[in-house]
Amino acid sequence: MKTFKNMLMGVGLLVLGSCVQPTVNVEPAPVNKADIVIENIMTRVSVRSFTNEPVSREDLQTLIKVGIQAPSANNRQDWEVRVIDNQQTLNEISDLVKKSEAGAQLAARVGDKTIFSNAPAVFFIAQETGAPYSGVDTGLLSENIMLAANAMGLGTCYQAGTVRAMTSVPEAVEYLKKLGFSENYELLNIILVGHPAENPAVKERDASKAKFVE
Repeated sequence: MKTFKNMLMGVGLLVLGSCVQPTVNVEPAPVNKADIVIENIMTRVSVRSFTNEPVSREDLQTLIKVGIQAPSANNRQDWEVRVIDNQQTLNEISDLVKKSEAGAQLAARVGDKTIFSNAPAVFFIAQETGAPYSGVDTGLLSENIMLAANAMGLGTCYQAGTVRAMTSVPEAVEYLKKLGFSENYELLNIILVGHPAENPAVKERDASKAKFVE
């Protein structure tokens, strides 16, 4: 009897063992870094509407880090960057500009928003005056910041017109001295940064402007 029971147990274990599939280690598909970079570039858009959610200092520090990693002529690094994420400070700068005659057109365009489109953080980027390629170098730095922000799920908008408005208002110019740029540097552009409250479509580019030359 015991022998028969043992035989049944053996058969059961054999059947159970046949139902267990062997573990197969599947190698993950290799990541194509080029595809990731290209997609990030092709999906970046200018965002002008942001949520009230602040951008963390950790994320802002990352954007600073990747920004200053940009190439510059002879590695001069002929730019300086200041970041304001204090909404009261941004509101004060905005009010100075919106109340001025020089900022009237900008004020009409933004309406109830600040001149920074209510972005929770703004990068102020200055170029070294007299340096022949500083304008190009600050552009490269700015592009690094915007592409990294897009990859991080943040929205950005590059603005130069807002700078022209700010630097046309004496009170705003005086206020901007708080940014502490070096004596031989001047504000060139700003970048609005925040969590997007809109999802604008990517605008078409004119491919005919780029050609091969034999």
